[in-house]
Amino acid sequence: AAFARVSGGGKFLDLADYLAYRATDHVHDARSLCTVVCKWNYDAMPGGGGLGWDADFFAKVGFAADELDETVIGSKVLAPGQPIEGGLGATAAAKLGLPPGTAVGVGMIDAHAGGVGVLGARIPSAPQAQAPAQASELESRIALICGTSTCHMASSQEDVFVPGVWGPYFSAMFDGLYLTEGGQSAAGKLLDHMIETHAAYPDLADEAAAAGVAPSEALNARLARLAREAAVPLHELTRSVHVTPDFAGNRSPLAAPEMRGGVVGLSLASSVDDLAVLYLAAVQALAYQTRHILDALDDAGHAPITAVFACGGLTKNAVYTQTHADALRRPIYLPKEDEAVLVGAAVLGAAAGGAHGSVSEAMASMTSVGACVAPSPDADADAFHQRKYWVFRRMTEDQQAYQQIMLHGQPQH
Repeated sequence: AAFARVSGGGKFLDLADYLAYRATDHVHDARSLCTVVCKWNYDAMPGGGGLGWDADFFAKVGFAADELDETVIGSKVLAPGQPIEGGLGATAAAKLGLPPGTAVGVGMIDAHAGGVGVLGARIPSAPQAQAPAQASELESRIALICGTSTCHMASSQEDVFVPGVWGPYFSAMFDGLYLTEGGQSAAGKLLDHMIETHAAYPDLADEAAAAGVAPSEALNARLARLAREAAVPLHELTRSVHVTPDFAGNRSPLAAPEMRGGVVGLSLASSVDDLAVLYLAAVQALAYQTRHILDALDDAGHAPITAVFACGGLTKNAVYTQTHADALRRPIYLPKEDEAVLVGAAVLGAAAGGAHGSVSEAMASMTSVGACVAPSPDADADAFHQRKYWVFRRMTEDQQAYQQIMLHGQPQH
């Protein structure tokens, strides 16, 4: 049905490109380098070496020569933040209450806009607080866009191929840099699932409602109390409970959709206290998987990543951010503005409208760090997370071994 519409004069556009196309009253159908490189296999390699649309690839995956011509998939591909010819169309302008001709910028994928909304911010202790971040700074940072799922956005000056991690995509997020993109298919969704399917959830929901807080906040408070009563650091409550978070498969760094979640250390208890410990183990598992992704980047030769810039709903969870800082052994920088994805989109609009000379200048002016969550200086805490990380890696490898046994029979020794 889609091809029938296209044959009648339709087009294929990614959502970000469609919104810009509609803003021009369906006149200018420019595509974003971000959308077509990341989702449509557009080859934008530097130095004139890129193939653009790769007809050979389309043929190999079953498209006829006349099914995906440039009138359908786009002949003009522009960098995010570039102005689109003509700007806002008259019809769209009337609906939005804006003047016709208002600048319309080339957009990008939502998570990538989150990267733009946080990664260019200056670290408060750094000199020249308003200077655009240099390429060497950007490649030492990674963005965590963390909500229902999580995207891990890293940049590099050289192309780095990381098994199980998407990319490298040239100029897909920052002009002249390669983007490497990891991810977790379920993050906030995983925590919600583990909380809401537990036998103690009705009691927790009542407790949270009485306190006027979210269930996760009630669990965080309960964890703090349990740690005080046991006279141990909060993270040590999970010494005997371990989780792998692949309930919706492993996106990175294994690229294994057949993987599933695992829990070791369950007992017959089913109280809210037990739910709290299980929830904490799941938070830790998400952090250890992000460390696994960072280790994969490092093993593949990516420039060392020394700082994490995080945004999204999960960053409002203090246990989540502190656990990540401790497990990753890196500071977590949080944006001053809550909606970093929207800030990233505004950065593109400001560049397109000429308020700033470039996307990098707009990032330096419009984004800032609101808080820093530092890793614990406690050597015992670091050692604990190292041991838990080893358990996490062993559990992941063991599940892969189980799958091989079920496919092929008795394991080889």
